[in-house]
Amino acid sequence: MKKIYSKIILKIFQSAIFSYILLKLIPYIRFNFYYTNFPGWKYKRGYRLLKPGDIILTKDKWKLTSFLIPGEFCHAALSVDKSMATEFEVAEMTHTHFTKSNFYDICRQSTRVKIVRCIDWDKDYTQKVIEKCKSFKDVKYDTGFQLGVKALYCSEMVTESDFENRLQISYEDCVGLGMPYISPTGLSRATNIEEIWDSKTEVL
Repeated sequence: MKKIYSKIILKIFQSAIFSYILLKLIPYIRFNFYYTNFPGWKYKRGYRLLKPGDIILTKDKWKLTSFLIPGEFCHAALSVDKSMATEFEVAEMTHTHFTKSNFYDICRQSTRVKIVRCIDWDKDYTQKVIEKCKSFKDVKYDTGFQLGVKALYCSEMVTESDFENRLQISYEDCVGLGMPYISPTGLSRATNIEEIWDSKTEVL
């Protein structure tokens, strides 16, 4: 029965209509007419600690995606720069595909942001991870959630950037696809990451 369910889910995910809904409709549905509750002082505290190579995990509890994606987090991104000379400092896969963002963009669309760092990424390797991530600039969003670099979803972009597979991540099948799947929550449960900052625990 579980195999049949998995096949049905995969068929739905791989359909053109699901791709359209995922990219054109779902990202814009939010069950709240007001701003997220992410104040500027939290943004500043997080930004002070952010370094290139850090993994950013987020959630907006009012977005439809938060109800559809099981787990503590529903989005992941990678910090790739922190210089006033560059136009973007965070890479992410969104409904607009490979997206060049800034930490501010991440925070203003979230109710919770967490920064984690892989303890097994040394300085030289971290730079290589960043360059690998930037090489995905023309890759489309993976609406079928298939592992591989032909198309990428958000957390998959992070793991594919880690080309030596140093991240000790959890491939827990949170969605019920019946196949290996790396979710943002799976990234947060990697055994060799350290928590750098979590907006949830910040108080003024």
